[in-house]
Amino acid sequence: MPCSPGPLVPALPTMKTSALSSLALVLALAAGCKHTSQKTIEATPEQKLELYTTTATYLYEDGDLDKAQDQAVKALEIDPKHRAMRRMIGWIRVRKDGHEDLILAERFFRDLMRDGDDNENTRLGLAITCERLGKAYDDVARATRAGERPAPAGSTPAAHAADLERRARLYWNEGAELCDGILAAGEGNTNAMNALQRIEALRGNYAASLDWSQRLLERTTEELTSWRRMLQEKDLTDSEERLFRKNERAALELANDTHIFAATLLFRLERYDEGLPHLDAVVASNPALPQAYSLRGQFRARSGQFQAAIEDLDRYLALSEAPFEHPDIQRAFELRAEAQKQLTQPQR
Repeated sequence: MPCSPGPLVPALPTMKTSALSSLALVLALAAGCKHTSQKTIEATPEQKLELYTTTATYLYEDGDLDKAQDQAVKALEIDPKHRAMRRMIGWIRVRKDGHEDLILAERFFRDLMRDGDDNENTRLGLAITCERLGKAYDDVARATRAGERPAPAGSTPAAHAADLERRARLYWNEGAELCDGILAAGEGNTNAMNALQRIEALRGNYAASLDWSQRLLERTTEELTSWRRMLQEKDLTDSEERLFRKNERAALELANDTHIFAATLLFRLERYDEGLPHLDAVVASNPALPQAYSLRGQFRARSGQFQAAIEDLDRYLALSEAPFEHPDIQRAFELRAEAQKQLTQPQR
């Protein structure tokens, strides 16, 4: 599930492109003016800080995480306590999602909170970091129990796995508490709901996870209705229309991801009839998404709808760009053959 909320840093003072260019020009003049004058013009620390923070924000929103982090680091060299830039680096590490990245993200978010930062995105960043660190500990615990990873010297595999599972649960409990706090503080935060549906599933609280999925779908439906109503207004400026369409796409993407998440969980619980409407909704809103047909084909095969399953699997194979030897493609052919076999067997 996508987890990157926006905006992730408090709104910085709005700067038009011309203002940003002016700041860059001031910095350039420091080097260029020496050819025409003995006096060098040097940008003030405040001007440099504004340039670095604004550039970092633009780069972050464009997805250029490495360059955004470089600019944020430059800003912190001028103002080490700058909360927005510290928060941005935490989120950059969350989006990178490596184990070391998550460890660094945790450090940034915890340091911010110790410094008194109660910003919603700081707490959300720490909550998602806790979710992912817990998942990492749980993955290692599973591998240890399966004999795929050795236990450290002086410990048995069972004892080591139990300790890792305990750490995972502590992280998940903290992540859930942080999200609950965000939701209790004001209007429902879709990103906190999204995190809670995942955390509850990881904790094995499937009913709670599905409840959050339903609440999230209700919220995204309201948001989609709102953005689509705004798009019908007359005399929209180009920038307004772009913003409304961007928000509409984000809400629709979150709704589809939530439907797929809930359907996947229901499949695990063998509640196939309940999962099918979720996939019907995804197909209706995104008929070119291969994954939706693959999942629905599996659901239909498990619920005895073999002809419909074959049709979905054929549609998946037609839409998928994966090579023939890809495991997902091979599984689709195997499931299709099994469904075809069930259709041709004499009815008893």
